Amino acid sequence: MKDPIEQYLDRYAEPEAADTKHIQASIFAQQNIYAQCLVVPAFDEAEDFLTHLLSNIADCKNLLVIIVVNGPKDEGQAGYDPAPTQRSQKLLQALQNQHLSKKRATTCDLLVIDRVSQGLEIPHKQGVGLARKIASDVALALHHQGRVTSPWIYQTDADACLPQDYFTAPMPQRGCVIFPHRHVSTDSEVNAAVRLYDLHMSYFVAALKKHGSAYAHPSLGSTLSIHALDYASVRGYPKRSAGEDFHILNKLSKITPLTLLPGPSIDVQARTSARVPFGTGPALSRIIENLRQQPDGSGYLSYNYASFKLLAKGLAELEAACQSKQANKVEFSVDVREILGEIGLERVLPQLTDTNTPPSQRQRVANEWFDALKTLRFIHLARRFHPDQSLLETLQGEAQELQLLD
Repeated sequence: MKDPIEQYLDRYAEPEAADTKHIQASIFAQQNIYAQCLVVPAFDEAEDFLTHLLSNIADCKNLLVIIVVNGPKDEGQAGYDPAPTQRSQKLLQALQNQHLSKKRATTCDLLVIDRVSQGLEIPHKQGVGLARKIASDVALALHHQGRVTSPWIYQTDADACLPQDYFTAPMPQRGCVIFPHRHVSTDSEVNAAVRLYDLHMSYFVAALKKHGSAYAHPSLGSTLSIHALDYASVRGYPKRSAGEDFHILNKLSKITPLTLLPGPSIDVQARTSARVPFGTGPALSRIIENLRQQPDGSGYLSYNYASFKLLAKGLAELEAACQSKQANKVEFSVDVREILGEIGLERVLPQLTDTNTPPSQRQRVANEWFDALKTLRFIHLARRFHPDQSLLETLQGEAQELQLLD
């Protein structure tokens, strides 16, 4: 059977992974063998971001950093602004000049991939997902060639600051590792907003875990490290302008363990942004507007805790369907049936109730079908029965058992 990494590189990797001008680039010594590889997409970032990113790392001499400097194509999309791409073109030149200079700011080796110069820009709908995929595919190719010894493809963003023991943290045998993180800012208004945002995200993960979901994990691209075999097995990052981290974790969680490390923690710069349609940046902008209206934060709404209780009921009823010995006796509550119906229950129900199939196998089908994406859709659709409520009031009230408030 063909090696999964070789198969991926042959069939699914981006062209850069097979392009000798990149993987044998003169900007790092051709015979060098690196211990670790870090991949970073960079769009409209400060020219000195790498210094900040690696400022706590004591020894970068055996580290290769693959940076994909990228910008979106002008495809006539509404609101296209050429200025961020122009700044990214200057960033590309600065990185190339910095690394060729004898007075380099960092001691690591760089492999800088140009996806921002005219004619090389990334399709705007593929955005950061394609940038991460290109960098990770090249990292995978270098590992397969024996030029990067660690099988772990470390992932981060240009707005992060990695902890001192980032590369020495104990790693599992396989799978995907999720480092803890905290958002930081020197702006008091942004700090107040990011506290609420982080509470919202922690609440979501903790409530999922409390109510039995198998997909209770944070999804932040700057905090991941993915084993080469598992990265290849899920065919890499999806080419999306946002949410690529959520979707690759959703794929990985179905085939391999996700390990939430207790530490060390990554600092991520909290900043407002409209560069992506959803995510931290746009969320912070909305929260800041909310706080200007209600400075105590009580007006910031999040999921109703009753929605997670409804999710628990839905999971229990799916399990009962998988265990049932009589297909015609399977029943769902009206509210659960309505929501599950909207996310495609009817298409999978015959498999879940096939009495010729062992219950354990039926349950596996249910777990893979009702994945992280469908779980998120369930919670969103549950709003019709349980409207959003004040996050702070929820955490001070019936959800205080989650112990998220200081």
